Amino acid sequence: MLEFLRHLFRDKPARSPDIPSQERVHTGTDPLQPPSGATAPGTSIHYDPALIQRLLEDHRHIESLFADMVTTAQQRNAAHLQQVLDGFTTALRGHLLTENVRLYVYLQHTLGGDPENAALIQGFRQEMQQIGRVLADFLLRHREREVWDEDGWSRFAGDLAQLAPVLKKRIETEETILYPLYLPPQS
Repeated sequence: MLEFLRHLFRDKPARSPDIPSQERVHTGTDPLQPPSGATAPGTSIHYDPALIQRLLEDHRHIESLFADMVTTAQQRNAAHLQQVLDGFTTALRGHLLTENVRLYVYLQHTLGGDPENAALIQGFRQEMQQIGRVLADFLLRHREREVWDEDGWSRFAGDLAQLAPVLKKRIETEETILYPLYLPPQS
């Protein structure tokens, strides 16, 4: 089972949603610092042409760390697993923060005049908060584990098996439905 999970997230090529290429240029800017340019109506949140590319890169990194967790669980290397869990926690928190602050608020304001898209964005945000809570519980449960006996490894493998399809589906949905909605505000 763990071998299947490892291949689920290993060596996945970056997919780009249907966004013009000039909008996927990584500028290396701080994801929480507003770039110059247009803002979402009613906010001071600027459109960032590099945001979607950074979020896609985050996804590849999160998937890689998840695959590393699976591999480390197969090897039963508790010390390395702690490092991977810490890295996964940091990457996931940073990604969720960027999405919440830079993506969802921007989209809610730029698409606020379209009730259908506004409802879609709100649904995405609520779903991500639920998934974030599940992942936070998983990380808390296993990052605090002091003894890694057979039962602990078995529970960890079971948790990974439950999380893998949820994480994979969420990433695919964001990349194919949500991210293409991120466009400069219309003047």
